Amino acid sequence: MRTPSFVAACFVVVAVGMGGCQSPKLPDPNDPKTVGVIAPDVLRNLLKGAATQFYSRVRTREITDAEAQQYLTEYANDLLKTVQAKDVPADRAWEYAEVLMTAKRWKDAQKFLELAVKNPDSEDRRVNDNLRLARVQATLGDVDAAVKSARSVFNAKPVDKAPILTAVLLEIVPAGEGKKKDAELALLLEEAVYQSRDAQVDPSTEAGAKYLAARPFHVRNAWEKIQELYERAGKPEEGAKAAQRGLGPSRSETGNVQSI
Repeated sequence: MRTPSFVAACFVVVAVGMGGCQSPKLPDPNDPKTVGVIAPDVLRNLLKGAATQFYSRVRTREITDAEAQQYLTEYANDLLKTVQAKDVPADRAWEYAEVLMTAKRWKDAQKFLELAVKNPDSEDRRVNDNLRLARVQATLGDVDAAVKSARSVFNAKPVDKAPILTAVLLEIVPAGEGKKKDAELALLLEEAVYQSRDAQVDPSTEAGAKYLAARPFHVRNAWEKIQELYERAGKPEEGAKAAQRGLGPSRSETGNVQSI
């Protein structure tokens, strides 16, 4: 099964461990031996490695979420000093974009994601990079473009659809809501629910089993969010109709959910 990249989630985990008085020493991005040398994939792996290193400290609550995000953003910005953007190959642009997103350099991230979606090295990358681009576009206020980018991957094969609902529900909608496009986001989210139910996964794998276990939870939350978005958009009747659709059987629950 191809599943969504959870690097962004891991970044948040890293952040919570980056405060405190006894933080393990991270690689120094200002070391003259490494400036201009570290490649995007190495930067990304540094952040992923930090996620593993600090995960245990998340549970100890040694730092607030806000402080954690601040530390992470600062660290990501320092890491970015080690890369010459002009040297980033098109097929690795997505890795640089993920670091830029962590640094909250959204406009820069958008440029690299636009490059990435034009040069995907796999269908999995096409799906994930367009969803990342949608999140960035929504963050920057262009919700119409975000909806278009997200919908562009709805034509993916069932084996590549797994990332869609979580990206729309947990990243794109939160980034775009409250920007006068809540009704459009509600429709996108409903479409994402059906996309997720059409996804094919291998239940014999750990990733596949987790996806199938989490899907009902995400679907339930999605329907609640859809109703909320319509109500905030001043369309309570549409919200009520959506709530009823969420309660009733869907096409995906009567034979279209497949596993491989």
